[in-house]
Amino acid sequence: MALPLLTIFSIILFSFISSYLCQKLRFKLPPGPCRLPIMGNLFDIKPVRFQCFAEWAQVYGPIISVWTGSNLNVVVSSPELAREVLKENDQHLANRHRSRSVTKFTSDGQDLAWADYGAQYVKVKKLCTLELFSAKRIEALRPIREDEVLGSL
Repeated sequence: MALPLLTIFSIILFSFISSYLCQKLRFKLPPGPCRLPIMGNLFDIKPVRFQCFAEWAQVYGPIISVWTGSNLNVVVSSPELAREVLKENDQHLANRHRSRSVTKFTSDGQDLAWADYGAQYVKVKKLCTLELFSAKRIEALRPIREDEVLGSL
């Protein structure tokens, strides 16, 4: 009876110590709510995520570290910082971890959202900027959007 309890206790103690050491020694992260070793902040996130992140931004600042399970997510809630991240530092931040499901559904990360920075990323971003997200194209597709909205009511 004592051996299984000792094993469970040692596993829990090891997970808390390792998560603490990893967070303190491995790299410097933006502030954020305390996390559980395996679950991260999953129990802290409210159903309406953007309200939860807005509340955390008031407590921890405009850049927050949020753990969903063992995956780190950095939430930027300030428009100025988001502009800096998405426009000025996009080359540094374009490469990101892809899970198996993302890899499967994005043709091994060849779309704009999950592509690693390189020739393919530059080509897709240029195509989207010039053809899909131009003011002329958005205005041309306005009737379709209006029909979709009115049809869903």
